[in-house]
Amino acid sequence: MSIASDQDDLATLPGEAETAGIDTTTLAQQVYLDLESRILGGELLPGDRVSLRGLAATLGTSMQPVREAVGRLVAVHALEVTPNRSLRVPPVDRATTDDIWAMRLLLEGEAAARFAERHQADEARSLFVHSKVMREIRYGVDLEPTMRAIMAWNQGLAVGSGSPLLIENIARLRLRYAPWLAMALSVPRAFEAPFLQFTLHIQDELVLALEAGDAAAARHLRCADLRSFQRYLYGRLDW
Repeated sequence: MSIASDQDDLATLPGEAETAGIDTTTLAQQVYLDLESRILGGELLPGDRVSLRGLAATLGTSMQPVREAVGRLVAVHALEVTPNRSLRVPPVDRATTDDIWAMRLLLEGEAAARFAERHQADEARSLFVHSKVMREIRYGVDLEPTMRAIMAWNQGLAVGSGSPLLIENIARLRLRYAPWLAMALSVPRAFEAPFLQFTLHIQDELVLALEAGDAAAARHLRCADLRSFQRYLYGRLDW
């Protein structure tokens, strides 16, 4: 990307007044959802640079809605403006990743427990749809389908909590860890089929706990799932 060409555009984040005669609110939401989808789908990795002008050209829109959408993502640390005024996906380090994973244990463990307390068996069983996809794709090798299946499962668990605050904060964390997850899955080393089966088994057991309304078991199983996946991904990065 041309860093200089975006510097003036970044100086106006998170956005200016609407372009005369054009309602940019809906456009900004569309751009935001497109960028969010790219991040969650593993298209953007830590350190990747993003061009506002390139985004506007690709999406066929003006700069204003792009600035507004990017401003929202900067506000939740899914993107960042560097000292030289370029835009990028934040690089990751071990300490930050440890912190994000610790927050996931707290929030998603609580989400699983609240999901179980709601006794919504049909909602719980809907998670099997995403597990089925993960069993059918080439896990990790097909990066985008893998990322989207994982994120859909994670979102389904959060939504099942019935707590708007939990849903919001878990969604923010997804935007923070998705590029790192994609990076770890992209490491050129073989995937362990037994680990995938173990992960899916834990998730299946979690769904059964949700159906049964067993909040303690649901919390325990979600935390066990996250800890084992964390160790696996750290191993891929030699952390």
